[in-house]
Amino acid sequence: MANAKKQSLLNGALILSAAIVLVKILSVLFKLYVANRIGYGGTGLYATAYNIYTPIYSIALAGLPTAVSKMVASELAQGHYKDVKRLFGVSNMLFAFMGLVGMAVMLLLSYPYALSVGAVDAMPSIIAIAPSIFFCCVMSGYRGYYQGYSNMNPSAVSQIFEAAGKLIFGWLFLNMVTGSALTFADKIPILKDIVTDKGAAYASAAAIAGVSVGSLMGLVYLIIRSKAVKDNVTRSLLEASPEAKSRRVLARRLVAIAIPIAISSLVFNVTTLIDNWTIQNRLKAVLENGYDTVAKMYPGIVEARGFTRETAIDFKTYLFGAYDMVLEIKNVVPTFTITLGLSAIPILSESWTKKDIPSVRRSVETMIRLCMLIAFPAGVGMMVLSDDLLYLLFGASEVNAPAIPYIAPILMFYGFSVFSLALTQPLTSALQAIDRVDVPIKAMAIGAAVKIAANFILVSIPSVNIQGAVFGSILCNMVMVVYSMIVLAKETGVKYSWNSLFIKPFICAVISGAAAWLTNSIFEKALPENGLTFIFSRLTVGNLACVAAVLAAVIFYVISLFALRAVTKEEISMLPKGKKIAKTLEKYGLIG
Repeated sequence: MANAKKQSLLNGALILSAAIVLVKILSVLFKLYVANRIGYGGTGLYATAYNIYTPIYSIALAGLPTAVSKMVASELAQGHYKDVKRLFGVSNMLFAFMGLVGMAVMLLLSYPYALSVGAVDAMPSIIAIAPSIFFCCVMSGYRGYYQGYSNMNPSAVSQIFEAAGKLIFGWLFLNMVTGSALTFADKIPILKDIVTDKGAAYASAAAIAGVSVGSLMGLVYLIIRSKAVKDNVTRSLLEASPEAKSRRVLARRLVAIAIPIAISSLVFNVTTLIDNWTIQNRLKAVLENGYDTVAKMYPGIVEARGFTRETAIDFKTYLFGAYDMVLEIKNVVPTFTITLGLSAIPILSESWTKKDIPSVRRSVETMIRLCMLIAFPAGVGMMVLSDDLLYLLFGASEVNAPAIPYIAPILMFYGFSVFSLALTQPLTSALQAIDRVDVPIKAMAIGAAVKIAANFILVSIPSVNIQGAVFGSILCNMVMVVYSMIVLAKETGVKYSWNSLFIKPFICAVISGAAAWLTNSIFEKALPENGLTFIFSRLTVGNLACVAAVLAAVIFYVISLFALRAVTKEEISMLPKGKKIAKTLEKYGLIG
């Protein structure tokens, strides 16, 4: 292989995770700002646009980023450096074409989709985010190429540019729109006769337009970087490399690798699209046919927002917006763990190509253990602090606060299942890396059937409605994880150590959860009822107690990890400066 500096699975994941921490913080802050500025009604339109954008974008990519990463890693392992260079140009052309197709499809489907879920006011938002599909597709070509080198730095930095653009321009556009009379809305030929609530519709579109600008900023960074910074494949390595295959041959091989992955992506994202459609469609139907039953379940919302049978569509949009904000919190965990899967692809692909089965097993075990070390404490925290977290994030908004007591149980249930959600994508990446791309397809197909059936049955019951959406997701993820782990063990020969992979992280998470609950209870009783004034803002007792509880949970979790020897010396050694840290910890008997 080239003398290129490679990153370990953990080191590469940490680089992406560090970027994602910043990106997620910016994203959540912006989403909170948007939700508190335009309310759950506007957020529901925002979410509707995202719900059609995400699957179409993922389908447009058609498995190409993973295929590029896998193919680059495999060619580097064999010393085919000229093929790697030519592959970069071939993949970029394919990504650009798929991006244009995806953007066109989204624009064509925008009105039928918005109409079918009773959210025609989401049309401006869908149009505003459509260009991001093209920019993200081209950007993913660069990311897949660099990840094939096990170099996560370009992907990490581009994500920061993307998030910064989303935040800055989304905030700017939103304030421009909300600060004007929206007279321009009547001048847009197609939309002027469709949009009914111009305030919420165009405020949501302005906020989501930042996503397109952010995607463009991330792409521009990667283009400039590719021109200014050369990779570590030297001239001598290129000269010694066999002649490159033709572009047609490379394109065919790339597509051949991508097709099974694309089918998996297609099943997953069509399922996601149908999932979101069924939730909104069934919620719309249940409010039309059983409004009184649903209204009695949410008296605080009805009273605060003034919903009536005549405004049932607005009620539906509000409930879906509230549900989407729970998903925003729940999705923080898989956002982190998915980086472990991305980091594992080139490492597993190279080891699998070289038939280095012990290395494959070590990588699989490390990936699963790290996923659980992240997922278990996060899930327990969601269960213990569900109400408090939601009040901390959304309690200051008079528009959003009435929904919190009703959506807190949804967050609690997601906390119970977050470990399976955290493993879904990393296991899919691992199976793709060892050429078992058929397994995720089968697992997703079964899980999708379960999820969609659950939505149709549960959300359609007036006394359950939006609360039923969580159960289909839980069952779907459980099916996928169990099936994937069985096949992965059979193919690689890995024998899961349940004690180190699951039991110890779970015990540590329970300890941290107990610390969080106890701290929260103590602070709520000890602090003044009116809260405290801090930098001209009044912090409520609940908010202060929640922050203290989270800090206590983190401290006790770290302590319990070392007390129970839940992390290994090898894993710590993979961290930046890890060998020095491991030596110090070993000196004090904190690791074996």
